Amino acid sequence: MKFEIGDKILLLHSKEEGTVVDIINADMVMVEVGKVTFPVYLDQIDFPYFHRFTTPKPTPPPQRIQGYDIKPEKKKYEDNIRMSRGMFLSILPVFRMDAYEEHVQSLKFHLLNETSEAYRFNFQVWLRNSMELEIRNEIQPFSNFYLSDLQFESLNDSPRLEFVFFPKEKNDKLAPSFPKTWKPKVKQLFLQLSELQARRDATLSQVLFEKYPEKSKNDKPYFDASSIGSLSAGSTPAAPPVPEAPVQPKYELDLHIEMLVKEWRGLKNIEILAIQLNEFVHYLELAIAHHQHSMIVIHGVGKGKLKDEIHAILRDTPEVERFINEYHPRYGYGATEIFFRH
Repeated sequence: MKFEIGDKILLLHSKEEGTVVDIINADMVMVEVGKVTFPVYLDQIDFPYFHRFTTPKPTPPPQRIQGYDIKPEKKKYEDNIRMSRGMFLSILPVFRMDAYEEHVQSLKFHLLNETSEAYRFNFQVWLRNSMELEIRNEIQPFSNFYLSDLQFESLNDSPRLEFVFFPKEKNDKLAPSFPKTWKPKVKQLFLQLSELQARRDATLSQVLFEKYPEKSKNDKPYFDASSIGSLSAGSTPAAPPVPEAPVQPKYELDLHIEMLVKEWRGLKNIEILAIQLNEFVHYLELAIAHHQHSMIVIHGVGKGKLKDEIHAILRDTPEVERFINEYHPRYGYGATEIFFRH
């Protein structure tokens, strides 16, 4: 592998510099540019050092002549203001080599928030009209959130991905909730993936909304479809629940799956891992926002997959000063203690 985690890279098409944060496979890596993380092929990046030394230095400005100085016109907009594009579902195909051909093995789904607002969301994966996975969390402005993997063969099970978005901050002008459903069509998706390989792009994008809708008179309270089975015939949905109190940070976070969800039996390993990592990232961000000095994460021992993923995230978090995974009389080797910079 030409690149390693932590290497500085240059995007060849835009000349932006970033950092390698994960190795996906022999042909692709995950990079972070600014605060945005996305996958790229190796032939789309290079080390930045050659570009730095070969780029001609800008011509120095002419010396000022006293009496002829003219103040430059103020810019109307700052260069660093990012434009809101909307909310997107990013689809990353994972390929496997079979004999002499590549086949799509699974699809990785990320939620991309390319807006200046934070949102809470409910996310559900349905296969054959049965809910397989549910995530309830929030996504910050101009950030991404890993949702789940879907095996490519599951496209034969009539999958649908259901979202419901809520503004994190109260705003009487915006709709109280916004549902969005995406039902992938096998033939259309297969054609898009073929075009993706031909273009040497890494991901597909599905627009969920370009602008969050404003409030209207026809808005109805959000009703969770997963509760349909518990309603008796002729009954009406209950009133919407009272908004939950703000989530408080934790100094000790237990990521054992039975501590996170009630109905966890029957979940696949990848689904359990996704729930655990999303919970960890959520409370890691809370700890940083509340300027905690330290935090203990209980991940257990097992095969070490959860611990390795947590340590990889910590290594790429600049607010983390150090972390240790040593024997502890209470947790054994099943916990990591994190210390933050101040």
